[in-house]
Amino acid sequence: MPDEVIPTIPMRILKVSACPSLSGRSELTYHIGCNAEGEIQFRVVSNSGSGQFNADAVSFNQITNLLAEHPAEKPLTSSVLVPVFRGKSSNSPAFLFAALKAELIVLPGSNKDAGYTIGDIEVFRHEMNVLKASNSSITDTSADKPAKKKPVGRKPSGRPTP
Repeated sequence: MPDEVIPTIPMRILKVSACPSLSGRSELTYHIGCNAEGEIQFRVVSNSGSGQFNADAVSFNQITNLLAEHPAEKPLTSSVLVPVFRGKSSNSPAFLFAALKAELIVLPGSNKDAGYTIGDIEVFRHEMNVLKASNSSITDTSADKPAKKKPVGRKPSGRPTP
């Protein structure tokens, strides 16, 4: 049975950037853009490691709603984004969270196990509004490439198969 092809909603790319994954074991490339209504969208488009992910665009409004709903007394982690990717790759929430960290939307807590805190979302919105007003669009063909697939003929350990 062939893989199902899911059409993607067109997105005007405002910014292409890269960041380390939360584990630091791979580099992620992500897009920030807007849809036809001007709504900000995030999508992870590549991973230098072997972890698979969902490359669908995610509404920034949905992200900020989930961040706002998170109980203030609990450490903020990538698990807050699980509802966005329910039934999809388990790496997707952490990869998107890494992009949010790179954009200073979430900030590391005071110590290693403190989780994260919410950054200055309004500064980010302002930066994106400036990019939207510029009417520029970045062309990046990496969004047209499939998500990273497992290498063929290799064991999960990365060693070649005999």
